[in-house]
Amino acid sequence: GRAPVALPACAEAALAQTRARAAQRGIALALRGAGASGPWEAELVTLALSNLLDNAIDFAPAGSTVQMVLDSATVAVQDAGPGVPDYALLRLGERFFTTARPGGERSGSGLGLAIVQRVMALHGGRMAVRNTTPGLRVTLDFTPASQTS
Repeated sequence: GRAPVALPACAEAALAQTRARAAQRGIALALRGAGASGPWEAELVTLALSNLLDNAIDFAPAGSTVQMVLDSATVAVQDAGPGVPDYALLRLGERFFTTARPGGERSGSGLGLAIVQRVMALHGGRMAVRNTTPGLRVTLDFTPASQTS
């Protein structure tokens, strides 16, 4: 079998990839919590996490903090942006579905979260999105479905 992959290492790599872009926009990135290790693909997990961070950075207001919170086999990314209209929540993982950014511009291909969905499907995990008012929280659960009661 493969060596287990540590979620914190993937989180650190994703933060390293997105930190400069966040700083340009006046956004701080924070990582807290403790993550587990598991039989995951490090590159894919890092890709999913950096896509989530990129998405959060697009929506987060300048001066705010985007938080990545590790809890065992789950990773949540929380921003302080405007959240997403309820009608859009269900469609966020669709290819090419984009919501207008706060500045009104539609940036992004909508592929970010579609890629995240693919990665989760490959790992037998799930992506959950919810409005937190303010902000949006996207949670990735890498727990294999067979292990959840």
